[in-house]
Amino acid sequence: MRRHDLTKASLIFSLACMTLLGGYGVGAKSPQASSSRSPEAESSRIVEGSKVTLQYVASVPGSTGIDYGNISEFIQGRHEIFPALEQEVVGMKPGEEKQVELNPEENFGPHDEGKQLIISKTLLPPGAKQGDIVQNLLGELATVAAVGDIAAVLDYNHPLAGKPLVVQLKILKVENP
Repeated sequence: MRRHDLTKASLIFSLACMTLLGGYGVGAKSPQASSSRSPEAESSRIVEGSKVTLQYVASVPGSTGIDYGNISEFIQGRHEIFPALEQEVVGMKPGEEKQVELNPEENFGPHDEGKQLIISKTLLPPGAKQGDIVQNLLGELATVAAVGDIAAVLDYNHPLAGKPLVVQLKILKVENP
């Protein structure tokens, strides 16, 4: 196993959200209004097959300082984003903003105790502690959930499993088929 040096909660959240909308950027800022839109862009509403560029900020309610934002593209209807978000953006046009609350079942799913594995502490990288992210030989990431004298618990759930998300989004561009 390799140990990833991801000690800050914001980095863990960023890793978790990379799959949220297919982006990899960090530096969450609230979507801001843009005043330069063409009349054509104003009339382009999101429909099945639209290529959509959006800006988003995702956060876990009640947490402080853990936000993830990025600009991302997806094709409406191909399930490249959470289905609940796909439903929410239908009919939106460039410049429109919306806040969407997703329950755990609508994002990364409920926390599954069956995705935890007890291993010998000797299999952990030296110095590994609770909260660290480690990678197994298959490349799968796990969170060290607990470390005892002789054993450790690895949690293979997504770090946001079982947590609600609030996604503030802004539609930047819509290209219809």
